[in-house]
Amino acid sequence: MSEIEYRIEYQIQRSVDGEDFEEIGFGSSSAWSDVDQAMHMAASAVQNREWETEQGQPEPEEVDL
Repeated sequence: MSEIEYRIEYQIQRSVDGEDFEEIGFGSSSAWSDVDQAMHMAASAVQNREWETEQGQPEPEEVDL
């Protein structure tokens, strides 16, 4: 029997004063055995501001969600 895993990859974008959206962060839930668990982990990471950033992007704790 095959082992099935799920991962949610996400990108966080923001728009300031109606300008175009720009990426400010990204992340992944890592692999889980069901979709609900993957979604919970992705949501938890965003709520706890535990996403990745690249040079020039604000640090997660600097972002007002």
